[in-house]
Amino acid sequence: MPIDIFIKRGGSLEVQHQKAESFDLAHIKRKLDEVFGAGHLFLEDGDEPIAADHKVEGGSIFVHHNRCKQIEVTVRYAGKAFEHGFTPGTTLKKIKRRAEKKLDIDPADAVELSLQLAGTTERPDEATHVGSLAQPKTCAVAFDLVPSDRING
Repeated sequence: MPIDIFIKRGGSLEVQHQKAESFDLAHIKRKLDEVFGAGHLFLEDGDEPIAADHKVEGGSIFVHHNRCKQIEVTVRYAGKAFEHGFTPGTTLKKIKRRAEKKLDIDPADAVELSLQLAGTTERPDEATHVGSLAQPKTCAVAFDLVPSDRING
C-alpha cells in the first residue's frame, strides 16, 4: 500500500511530499543530510528521534529533519512564562495545550488564545512543527499567547 511521506525541516515552513511504496528511513535521512546537513528525524509529536527500524504499513506519515535534538521553547502570558524543551517535530497545538496547563489558563479563556512568535505579528498554524520556527544556531524559539483574531459576521 502506498505511503504518503510529508517532510518538514528546521528553519523552513516548506513541506515536501513524497509518495512511496515503502518507508525507507535510512534513505530519507541520508538524502536530507546531503542537502541540509547532518540532522535527526522525528515523527510529528514524537518524543525521540525515529528508530532506524521504524515501520510504516501505509497511509501517511509526517517527519521532521533538524540538526537540533531539542528546541527550547518559551511561552509568555500575563507576566508569566512557561519554558520547556520539545523535540523539533512537536506541533504548536501540543505546545499550546501544555503551556495552557502549566500557566493555569482557564479552558474557556484558552480557546480564545493563539501562539504568536515573540516580537512579531506572526501566528503560525497549529500544525506547524516548532523546529521549523526555531533559530538554528540557538535551537530556541519564544512565543506570546495573545487573543485570537475575531471575525464578526
